[in-house]
Amino acid sequence: MNQKELLAFAKEAAKSIKTDTDLSDFSRMLKKVTVEASFGTKPLYDCF
Repeated sequence: MNQKELLAFAKEAAKSIKTDTDLSDFSRMLKKVTVEASFGTKPLYDCF
């Protein structure tokens, strides 16, 4: 993903983030999805 694609994704995601909790939930979800995609598996424990 290049810088332009990442910025477009971030702008779209930001539309639904209204509170600190929303941001925290989004961050946790993004980390989990990234780990799963990178390693092809779910994390051994839910640290996110």
